[in-house]
Amino acid sequence: MTSQGSLFFSLFFSVFFFHYMRYTFFMRHAFFPKIFFLFTALFMTERIFAQDGEISQPQALEQTVIRHEVYSYDSANLALRLPEGNHLLVISGPMDSYMLGHLRNAMIANPKALFSLDLTAVSALFDMDKEAFVGCKNLVSLIIPDGAMRIRWQCFTGCENLTAIHASENSDAFASSAGILYDKTGGEVVVCPPGREGVVELPLSLTSVRSGAFANASKVTAFSLAVRRETYLQDGKEEERLIENLYFSVRDGILYSKDMKRLVQFPGGKSGSIIIPNTVEVIGKEAFAYGGRVTAVEIPESVRIIEKMAFGYCSALQSVRLPAGLVSIGKQAFVWCTSLGQVFIPSSVTYLGSRTFFKSSLAAVTFENADGWTFGKKILVDLTNPQENAEKFRHPGKYWFLDLYRAEQQ
Repeated sequence: MTSQGSLFFSLFFSVFFFHYMRYTFFMRHAFFPKIFFLFTALFMTERIFAQDGEISQPQALEQTVIRHEVYSYDSANLALRLPEGNHLLVISGPMDSYMLGHLRNAMIANPKALFSLDLTAVSALFDMDKEAFVGCKNLVSLIIPDGAMRIRWQCFTGCENLTAIHASENSDAFASSAGILYDKTGGEVVVCPPGREGVVELPLSLTSVRSGAFANASKVTAFSLAVRRETYLQDGKEEERLIENLYFSVRDGILYSKDMKRLVQFPGGKSGSIIIPNTVEVIGKEAFAYGGRVTAVEIPESVRIIEKMAFGYCSALQSVRLPAGLVSIGKQAFVWCTSLGQVFIPSSVTYLGSRTFFKSSLAAVTFENADGWTFGKKILVDLTNPQENAEKFRHPGKYWFLDLYRAEQQ
C-alpha cells in the first residue's frame, strides 16, 4: 500500500472507531472524546512525518558500545538488534565481513534512526568488501578501523546520507580531511562520501585520484583546490606569494591535470551541456562515470584518447560529439548511457574497446570508414549498417565482447 493510501486508511479507521465508541458508556463522558482526539492527532502526525521511511535529522547521538561478543560466531544465526533512536555505535573486538553484514542489515532494519559508526577499535577487519555498507541510507558518519588496509568505493553505494568518512591518526593505511578519505600520505583521494554536497575543496598535497573515488558523490557540483599564502623577504621587503597544487588545476569546477591536457574528474552533481577545453588530449578513466546530470558533451579535436568507462553510466547523456583526430575509445566508454541516441565514429579511430556501448539506448552507430575492422581474433566485421551496428553494440554476442581494431593497425 502506498504512503498516501495508508494515511487514508488510518484516517478512515479513526473516524469509524470514534462514531462506534460514541454510543458506549465511556464516550458519553466529555473527558474521553478529548483523549481520543488527542491520541488520533498524535498518531496521524507520526504517520505523516514518518511515511516512506524518511529520516529525521538527529538533535544528538546517544553513544552505545557494542562488544564483539554480541556479533560473534556463537550468535551468527541471531539477528543483531540495535537500540532505538539515533546512536553513535562504538564497536570493539574482532570482526570480519560476515559479521559486518549483520551490522549492515541491523541498520537497514531501523530506517527511521540515524547511526554514526566508530570502528576504530575493531580488529581483524583488514578488507572492507563491496557490500560492506550498501543500502545504509541512515549511516551519517563513519570512523574506519585502524587496521583496515583496503576499502572499495562500492561499499558505500546507496549511503546517501553519509557525509563524513574519518580515519584516526593511528590508521595504518588511511588519513582523512574534511570528511573525505585519503591514503596515509594524504596525496591520493580514496573515496568521497555519497552525502557530500556542493563544492569539494581538494588539498594542496593532492597527487592522484583513485578510480571510483567520486563514483557515488552525485551531489558534488564542483571542485576547488586549496592554496597557501606564504610570506618571504626580498631586497629587505616582505613579499607574499601563493603556493598552488603542483599536479592539478580546476576550470569551471572540473578537475584537470596541471597542464590542462587530461580531464581527470567531472563532478557528478554538475548538470547540463559541457564543452571540453581545446587543450585536453585525454579524457581519463571514469572521468564522467556515474554523472547522472550531464546531458551533452562537446569534445574538441585536440582529444586523442577516451579511456575506459570515461562516460559509463551517464544516464542523462543524450549527445556526444566525437572529433576528427580521435584515435582510441576505451572499454565500456559509454556503457549504460541509456539516453544516448546516436554516435558518429570518425575515420581517425583505430581502436574500439569491448562493450563500448553495452546496454546503451543507441539507435544508430555510423562509421565514417567502415572498412578494415577486425576483432582481436582477426575476424573481419561489417560495420556499414548504422542500425545493425547499434543493435550489435547494445546487446553484444559472442564476438562483440572483444576489442575492435582497424586492419591496417594490426
